[in-house]
Amino acid sequence: MPTLEVIDISWSQRRPVQYDEKEQRYKLDSENDRRLEGSGFYCIYGSHPVYGSDVLLYIGETKLSQGGQRNFTVRFDEHFKGRFWYHQNLSYSTGVADQPLSNSQTLILESILIAAHKPALNRDHIDRAKEGSERYLIRNWDFPGVLQFECSGGYWRQ
Repeated sequence: MPTLEVIDISWSQRRPVQYDEKEQRYKLDSENDRRLEGSGFYCIYGSHPVYGSDVLLYIGETKLSQGGQRNFTVRFDEHFKGRFWYHQNLSYSTGVADQPLSNSQTLILESILIAAHKPALNRDHIDRAKEGSERYLIRNWDFPGVLQFECSGGYWRQ
């Protein structure tokens, strides 16, 4: 049996995404969520016309970029200006790994999370995790919501 690298991800409680009617844009409560300045993984929940009123819509990641850190706030702002504009009752949670991850590790772990949970709006990795994922076991801690407590790349790479 191959040795698996165990990655623990600590998930925050879900937080609502507010809609500012005056500015006509979605806003996050960054004053009360210190994690938004960091990077890691995230889940976006909301209403979907087929799957229901409060479902996992999307799993994503933020990672270091050439110009510095691309934090949760920047990434969410990109999403809420486009892809999620027509969805309602949005909320999110953030996940932070228990160890520093390289950009390639971050992408592999994201692919495992997507393959294991099949979010309604993700396109890539729905059927299969990325090559190299068979080396990892993800454990989701604290407030994983609908996420499985454990998911392995070996299973989702088959």
